[in-house]
Amino acid sequence: MRVQFWGARGSIAKPGPSTARYGGNTSCIEARSARGTLVIVDCGTGGHSLGQKLMSGGAKGLRGHILISHTHWDHIQGIPFFCPLFAPGNEWDIYGPKSLGQSLRETLAGQMQYTYFPVTLDQCRAKIRYHDLVEGTFDIDDIKVSTHYLNHPALTLGYRLEADGVAVVYACDHEPYSRMVATGDGEITGQDLRHAEFVNRADLLIHDAQYTAEEYPAKVGWGHSSVEYVVNLGRFAQVKRVALTHHDPLRDDDAIDRLVANVRAKLRETKSSLDVFAAVEGQIVEIAPSPAKGSARRAGEFQAEMPMTPALAEWCVLLGIADTKMAAALSKTIRAEGIHAKFFSNMDEARTLIAKHRPSLVILEHDPPRIDGMGTCRAIRQQENDHKQLPVVMVAAQEDQTAGAVAGVTDWLIKPFNDAYARTKISAWTLRAACQWMREVIPEDEERRLARPPIQVRRAPMAQKGTGRFSENVIRTDKAALLWMYCREIAPFETPTFSTKVGELIARVTKRSSEMRNRSAAN
Repeated sequence: MRVQFWGARGSIAKPGPSTARYGGNTSCIEARSARGTLVIVDCGTGGHSLGQKLMSGGAKGLRGHILISHTHWDHIQGIPFFCPLFAPGNEWDIYGPKSLGQSLRETLAGQMQYTYFPVTLDQCRAKIRYHDLVEGTFDIDDIKVSTHYLNHPALTLGYRLEADGVAVVYACDHEPYSRMVATGDGEITGQDLRHAEFVNRADLLIHDAQYTAEEYPAKVGWGHSSVEYVVNLGRFAQVKRVALTHHDPLRDDDAIDRLVANVRAKLRETKSSLDVFAAVEGQIVEIAPSPAKGSARRAGEFQAEMPMTPALAEWCVLLGIADTKMAAALSKTIRAEGIHAKFFSNMDEARTLIAKHRPSLVILEHDPPRIDGMGTCRAIRQQENDHKQLPVVMVAAQEDQTAGAVAGVTDWLIKPFNDAYARTKISAWTLRAACQWMREVIPEDEERRLARPPIQVRRAPMAQKGTGRFSENVIRTDKAALLWMYCREIAPFETPTFSTKVGELIARVTKRSSEMRNRSAAN
């Protein structure tokens, strides 16, 4: 696979003499498989130069794919200036994280409204298809793409590209879940471990490293990583090479040189084989193919383009928050995402709400000794039907990973936090819960079922006249497969829509049987 950096600056473009060597354009990389499949990850201001290069050869009939990590300006401002989107005959697929509100297309069109830009998205003459993604996998020709939610004040996806026996992971923008881990210390556990599993054994990890450990305490909640954390992550996850990117706009070229020199000196002291470098605008990285390593799809992987709207219907978030001001703020945030908020003050109320509704998330407050959120979490986990699948986010002044792991805490929301961070965390866990529910609905052997020969139809013999029986077709099929079809095609179980649709289906079948009986009797 061939990777080229077209923008490696973070937050805002910073051209000028102090950034000339590493570049001032914001995030954009180009990746090509050995077969030539073109994938662009993010389209910040660096996308303009990439577009110019693609058009230099005429670009007639150009086919490509753009993966957007999130829709903050420094990752999408190149789209209005990406020439291949305006050339007729070109075809582009644009992918990005699905939100609970606007579609990806609506969000991208927002920055090209008349107030901000003279050309609208509808004026692009290329054929463009938009894809809203959740966590999962999908294929772009010969490249397998895996997605993973990152920790940022906007719904953000990391991308893992696998082709030709190699893996390239792109993770911008991301802040470690643990503040201790973010400074380069502490054990990688919980959600940080989940992130490490996503980047595991990557041949090239392109990771946000905007701050240093010394700078990070003043930047908590801004949604970015420290250099020290990224290096530790690379070693822990047994990554081969790490490209530090999303360089702080206030960090000049000489400062980046010093950062990389310090990192490499420490790696030599520990005799680590990890190769760390700072991404340079225009830099090309060739990753040799490895036939021994494959990227075959594993059974049970969730399709990242799966429609989520039916699975999200009627879902809610349960709040066990004693602080009235915080409860009101979280309730407002939840409603802004189009989700219902349900409050409870004790476990009896919680059990009733969990049994009556299908909550996608529980948010608890932990403020000992006044409020024992850990005890409430343990009680929820002890419910017979929970099985530790219901996400529980703990709001606290500081995290306690050990006690949280014992109690069954899924994630933490550390005070003080802003509305954007809370909103993003709620959206991510709601979407994850929807995906989990859909996984459970799909039979484990669905692929085998779909591969079966067509359903056999056996025609029952015609009954003799006067017996009261009538001719009918008897279809033999599997009840589990039918249930899955109902769920996928009609609506989620336990919703009014499902009950209504099934009722209509039964009514139609009953009416048809009655008509057939009447025709048989008439004959």
